[in-house]
Amino acid sequence: MPGHTARLLLAALFVLAVAGASPAAERRLDPAVAESLATQTDDPLVAADLYNDAWLNRKAIEVLEASGAEDAETLWRLARSHINLGETLPDDEALPLYLQARKEAERAVQLDPNSPDAHLSLAIALGREALFRGVFKSLGLVKGVRREAHLAAAQGDSIPAAWYVLGRTHKKLIEKPAIIRKPLGIGWAKRDSVRIYFDKALEVSHGNMIQCRVEYAEFLLDRKEEDRAREMLEAALALPLRDEQDVPARERAEKMLEELK
Repeated sequence: MPGHTARLLLAALFVLAVAGASPAAERRLDPAVAESLATQTDDPLVAADLYNDAWLNRKAIEVLEASGAEDAETLWRLARSHINLGETLPDDEALPLYLQARKEAERAVQLDPNSPDAHLSLAIALGREALFRGVFKSLGLVKGVRREAHLAAAQGDSIPAAWYVLGRTHKKLIEKPAIIRKPLGIGWAKRDSVRIYFDKALEVSHGNMIQCRVEYAEFLLDRKEEDRAREMLEAALALPLRDEQDVPARERAEKMLEELK
């Protein structure tokens, strides 16, 4: 079975040859193109990646479940799609999907401890569950997010989302003063770490991360660094949409930029 990199390359070549478009990793893949290409491959993992890049989360889940496979590559993709779908739904409908994603990602990590994608999917699933339950009421989950994101970054340092998740984790935790956090075992969260991880995410992604730029801008505004925050927001608005959550992030960027004028 071809590896993940080979599958992504194959999907990108399909897109370039058939649609004359940019690689799917650079922007949202046209849903009609994704549907057409997915029906031309007998590899459910390639089809799932195509559907993922087109934001067709239910389609990705369907093709993966229909395969009947329970290997790590299938499971972390299922977790990814359940998370992505949950992010588009009301909280009461989203939580079961996050819990399902957590189970799938945990199993993927068990099957392949060296998979950065499996660790990343688990980190995100744990993070979504923690946000639902309340970060400071779910410290075990938060520590799991940190652990899994570090493992994802260490095993695949070219994955910008792992660094972004680490930055977001520190950003959320420093909302409470260190004197409160230290007795809870989360005194490791630091303001400097927010910068380090967000900078690393932007470096690895070549700056192409709308959500990271908007989160970073919020952090900079809290530090009264308005000029740099403005640069982040303007850059975010100039980027193509890649992820479904880029849409609300762009809306936040527009509102924040308007308030800076």
